[in-house]
Amino acid sequence: MDTKERILLTALRLFNEEGEPNVTTNHIADEMDISPGNLYYHYKSKNDIIWQLFLRYETKIKEVLTIPDIENTTMKDMWLYLNLVFDVIVEYRFLYRNLIQLMHRIEFLKRHFRRILALKSQTALNILQQLHSLKILKTDAATCANLADQIALTATFWLNYSVAIFDDDFDEQKKLSHGIFHILQMISPFLEEDQKQLIHQLSHEFLDT
Repeated sequence: MDTKERILLTALRLFNEEGEPNVTTNHIADEMDISPGNLYYHYKSKNDIIWQLFLRYETKIKEVLTIPDIENTTMKDMWLYLNLVFDVIVEYRFLYRNLIQLMHRIEFLKRHFRRILALKSQTALNILQQLHSLKILKTDAATCANLADQIALTATFWLNYSVAIFDDDFDEQKKLSHGIFHILQMISPFLEEDQKQLIHQLSHEFLDT
C-alpha cells in the first residue's frame, strides 16, 4: 500500500475514533511515523484529506442508495437494506458527527452532501411508493413524501442522537439496530398487519428486547 493510501486510511481511523476536530495533520503523520512534509507532499491540508475521504463515502453511499429490487419484499428485506445504508454511514461516521461544522468549513462538501440528502429522501420515497403499489403500505402521496423526509432525517442524525442516549459501552451494532427499528416504526402504522408483526419479531431478534 502506498503512502498516499495509508494517509487516507489512517486519517479515517483517527477521525472516527478521536473526532475530526481533535486530529491534526501532525497527528496523522506521527501515527504513520512519517514527516509532516511527506504528508503535505501528498495532501496540501487536512481539508484536502477530508475531501478525498468524502469522495469515497459519496461513491459508496450512492451505490447503496441505488433503488433496490423490492418486488414481493418484506420488512425483513427492508431491515437488511437499511443495514447496508447504516454500514456506510458508520464507516465514515466522522462526517456525520461533525457535519454542520464541516459543511460550513468546506463549501464544496456542503453542496455535495445536500445532494446526498436529497438522494436519501428520493430513494426512501421510491421505496415507499413501490410498497404502496404492492399493497403493503396504505397511505396517500403526501404522507409518503413526509415519511421519506423523516426517514432521511433519522438516518442522517441517528449517530449523534445515539451518542447522547446510549452509554459509551453500549454495543455499536445494537445502536444501529435501534436506528433501523425507529425508521420502520415510522411506517408501521401504514402497514398491513402481517408486516407489523414482522417488525415486532425483528425487534426481538435484533434488539434482544
